[in-house]
Amino acid sequence: MFSVFQSIKNLFNVSATPSQDCDDQYLAESSDIYDLERRMRQVDSGRHNLYAIGAYGIFMR
Repeated sequence: MFSVFQSIKNLFNVSATPSQDCDDQYLAESSDIYDLERRMRQVDSGRHNLYAIGAYGIFMR
């Protein structure tokens, strides 16, 4: 019976660390300060895209 309650508690106990780690990695991959600022705006607005448009209109992942 205790394990059922523990499982339910673990289900609702969501940590923000994995998403923060993904955002930090996404920001660390920026090529210059302008790219970093653009990525920071995307993360703040919640529009974190998997694909971004790079130089010369090339889609990068």
